[in-house]
Amino acid sequence: MKTTLTTKIAFTSLKAWEIPIRGINLILLGGLFILLKPANVLAAPGCFQQEQFVAIQIKPNDVTILMSDRAKLTGNLKVFNIDPTNLKRFWVQNWKNPDDSFEWTLNAPADGLYTADMLIEGAPGNKIEIAGPVNSLICTLQVTGWDKIAVPGELSLRKGTNKISVKAMEPANLKFKSLELINLADKSNIEERIRKFRSNTKWMVHAGFGLMFQWGEWGYPQHGAKKPWPKMIDDFNVDAFANMVAEVEAGYVVWSATWSTYFFPAPIKAIDNILPGRTCSRDLIGELADALNKRGIKLILYYHLGHGENVNLEWWKNNWVSQDDQTIFIKNFCSITTEVGERYGKKLAGWMIDDGMIYYPSPFEQLGKALKAGNSHRLIAYNSWILPRFTEFQDFFFGEGNEKGIDGAGPKGGNGIVADGPQKGLQGFANFILDGPNWGIAQPETTINPPQYTKDQIASLVKNAMERKLVMSFNLLMYEDGSVSPASLEMMKYVRSIARGK
Repeated sequence: MKTTLTTKIAFTSLKAWEIPIRGINLILLGGLFILLKPANVLAAPGCFQQEQFVAIQIKPNDVTILMSDRAKLTGNLKVFNIDPTNLKRFWVQNWKNPDDSFEWTLNAPADGLYTADMLIEGAPGNKIEIAGPVNSLICTLQVTGWDKIAVPGELSLRKGTNKISVKAMEPANLKFKSLELINLADKSNIEERIRKFRSNTKWMVHAGFGLMFQWGEWGYPQHGAKKPWPKMIDDFNVDAFANMVAEVEAGYVVWSATWSTYFFPAPIKAIDNILPGRTCSRDLIGELADALNKRGIKLILYYHLGHGENVNLEWWKNNWVSQDDQTIFIKNFCSITTEVGERYGKKLAGWMIDDGMIYYPSPFEQLGKALKAGNSHRLIAYNSWILPRFTEFQDFFFGEGNEKGIDGAGPKGGNGIVADGPQKGLQGFANFILDGPNWGIAQPETTINPPQYTKDQIASLVKNAMERKLVMSFNLLMYEDGSVSPASLEMMKYVRSIARGK
């Protein structure tokens, strides 16, 4: 991406002008230019409102998503963002008074009635009004925290231009992500597509628990320097790894195809077409799939987008324009995941897609078809972090840090499918760090921590998960040579004794 001269209005508490010029940020405040850190030329307008509020075209036979950070904001509302790259889109907060409001302009192809879902955080009893050109809907929040709420009734839109506004009916303390609209005439068709898209999660429930490894190009040995890419991939002992997993009787492995850096451990042409040098000749993923499947163990790939700085910068420049133009991003994602899916077919049982806040509001149905290429039964999940599910076109809850099963867990004695709340309809799932200090070893001279749970705590977690058919993934740190902490391995044998009765 080329550096361009741009001017935007930053809607911060300072009401300042921010002017990135040739990689330098200048703030015009009180008649003075203040020099800030070098501008990130990849920064998307995540903390900016658009200078012009472009009318949103209603999507036929699809979900139309109205993002809170692209609404015309009235009052003291503030866009929340903690991502220094401005790639992730969070929410709008400081929503406290009835005078605070969101407004969008929409173009509808015809008169119609629309259902509405809200991704919102508040407290029970908070009342929200969604007003259109003809009628208004009232939504009363039922829980504390983030939720995806189906607003009662239908909103009537006219053919042509419509204004939609959202506001609280009384003082409250709210956060707002988005409003999702579906034409009532299309709703049954969309629900049928979702039903056909969803895959059966019984094998995952039967597996019960698995191991997760954030291991790749970023990794280090216990001591000393890391090997140059792709030497660590070439040297990895697949059979020894598969035997270790089989020893603890894990039902599946979550393997990080990418994470801290974007180097893919297989010969994928779609990646080479985007940026050469990010793949390797050895098909480590294929070998892992074969070795694990031979032992009755499923393989799930964790996938990270490769955004960030340093070594990832060149990769990301070839994948991204802005939050409002995801065309290249979607094209590249689909070409990569389609090739990977077709290459491994039924050997690849699932995908875990991190950083859902960069994707949303992407065309998830299109992404899902790419992710299930080669295996329509493949399970997929997107990480929505602390927020509700971002799409119905997925199969299980990503479950980061969900070891206690507080969120995204079904009832005791249930089938494992979440019955209500932010992750409604998805298979209950948890992935969490067993040892640490991080998800993966991306720093030299890293010492692996002891397991962060006692045996009594582990027993309680596993029994609770089994009662609810909540699937659990234990993330273990692994050095460059494939070795893990003996203490962590012993703890996983203890997990085996509880979950497998051995």
